[in-house]
Amino acid sequence: MSMTSILWVGKSMAEKSFVLFILFFCLSIIGKAYSSDAYLKVENKIAPGQKYYSKKGYTVKASGKGRCMYGVYSRATCTVLYNKGACKVGIHYASVKNGCAVKDSWQDFEVINNDTGHVVGKLRWVKEMWSGPYLKLTDNPGAFMTYRTFFTAVSGVLNLWTGLS
Repeated sequence: MSMTSILWVGKSMAEKSFVLFILFFCLSIIGKAYSSDAYLKVENKIAPGQKYYSKKGYTVKASGKGRCMYGVYSRATCTVLYNKGACKVGIHYASVKNGCAVKDSWQDFEVINNDTGHVVGKLRWVKEMWSGPYLKLTDNPGAFMTYRTFFTAVSGVLNLWTGLS
């Protein structure tokens, strides 16, 4: 094999490697644009003796009503007891599918008192175009839930917060 042939083969392999790298890079960008992950966290700070205390805690679950949500969740529900840390619901939403790149994504959730089995509150996880996710507390009797915006939990309520994974 001549030196010219060896150089040609080396150049050809380098070009193929570069093309493959660009291809994989583009596919990863397309995959990220197609769908993204976020989370909803819940922390129970309602102590015994307070008005909304629940011995068995509260469960937060997706209600099935949403827009531009792709797939379901890494966990569709989470249950949190008083002062036992936070539980996390993973949210998988579409960025491009069905024109969702130009629409807001949202998902409704219900808060269930595990002592009674009744829905006691509702909230909506929202991801608007070009902004971070946030929560709307759509049914919050007695203000027993709060949208946690700082790093400290509020005492006497369910603390809810959201973010991107």
